[in-house]
Parts: sequence; structure tokens; C-alpha cells
Amino acid sequence: MEEKSLLRLALICSLAGIIALFFISENIEINEKNIDEINKDNVGEDVRIKGIVSKSTDKGKIILLDIIQPETITIVLFKDHDFNISTGTKVEITGEIDEFNGKIEIVGNEVNILN
Repeated sequence: MEEKSLLRLALICSLAGIIALFFISENIEINEKNIDEINKDNVGEDVRIKGIVSKSTDKGKIILLDIIQPETITIVLFKDHDFNISTGTKVEITGEIDEFNGKIEIVGNEVNILN
């Protein structure tokens, strides 16, 4: 094959792959769970939870949120800008289930304040 033909083939395959990844990523959905359904078997899974902030602790580079549903779980958020959520705020959090010092927590990736 000529060099131009190989270059065209590589370009077409690359574009097809990018388009396929776009459509696949649009269909990926993170499951919503209740806090009482989360256990050590779920470590490493991505999850979405909704609840009310019962406690917010700013530790400098991280913020710890205690979320209740009626059960409670700690959410760890890495701070990259000023972030303020007050007690009693209803939130939806997407993150990864993790275990730290024998306790299950969620490392948050996205926080949405709900009305």
C-alpha cells in the first residue's frame, strides 16, 4: 500500500473510533443507590446518592460531608475552589465508593444542590 492510503485508512479508523466512543459515553449511566444498600462489596463502584447534609467539615484541601437518608455516610470532596454547602441542604452526589480506616465512604466527583 502507498503511504497516502495508509494515512487515509488510519485517519478514517481514528475518526470512527472517536465517534463510537462518543456514542458509548452518552449511554453510560451511574446507578442511584440508597445508603443502606452500600457495603464493602461495592468498593470501587461509581454511585449516585441523594440526601440531606447533616454536617460539613472543611479540612483545608478536602471537605467532609455527612449525608443522611435516614442512614448516614461520609462524602469526601477534594476542594479546587471555594465551596460552601450548609447543613440542611438537599444534594445529589456522584462518586466512587471507598473504604478508609474500615469505614465506607464516597469520594465525590460531582455535587448538585437540589431544590
